Amino acid sequence: MRHQKSGRTFGRRASHRHALFSNLVAALVRAERIRTTDAKAKELKRLAERTITWGTSLGDLLTREAESLSPDERARVVHHMRMARRVLKEPEALAKLFREVAPRYLGRPGGYTRVMKVGQRPGDAAPMSIIELLPVAGQKVEAEPVEEGKAKGKGKKPTANAEAAEAPAKAPKKAKAPKAEGAEKPARKRAAKKPAAE
Repeated sequence: MRHQKSGRTFGRRASHRHALFSNLVAALVRAERIRTTDAKAKELKRLAERTITWGTSLGDLLTREAESLSPDERARVVHHMRMARRVLKEPEALAKLFREVAPRYLGRPGGYTRVMKVGQRPGDAAPMSIIELLPVAGQKVEAEPVEEGKAKGKGKKPTANAEAAEAPAKAPKKAKAPKAEGAEKPARKRAAKKPAAE
């Protein structure tokens, strides 16, 4: 029995699983929107939220210049960066977390990401999801098109708005010309019967 054992193992050993989620968190911080399986997205949400919280808990220290920080404040910043680095191994992603992502969510008590289901993967029908960082109020986010399943019957059905948008793009069908009155279909030529041999 798995009492008191939270989290999915994904059939991987602990070191492989930690590397997987370190890479996923880094990809999420860098791209701010990734597509993965539904189960991985749900586990990634837990880890990404905790990692971003290490940045946001610094408060106004994120917005101040490094030279204006006291030694105690610098030590606090270093501690938070080290704690986030337990999950986020890539230096570029770690820098982006503390320079861009965390200051965006200052004063927000969690809920930095969202998971949206997008259908099934064509190869093995695994349920797929998009996980993305939420925009700040007043910030516009351009939606990137996400490819749906290529197999017949997979993905979402087009809505009425999508059909209306596609309608002008299609060329109108040409009307057939009316037939002339005397014109009829030519009669089939019958094969001439060979005279019987005498």
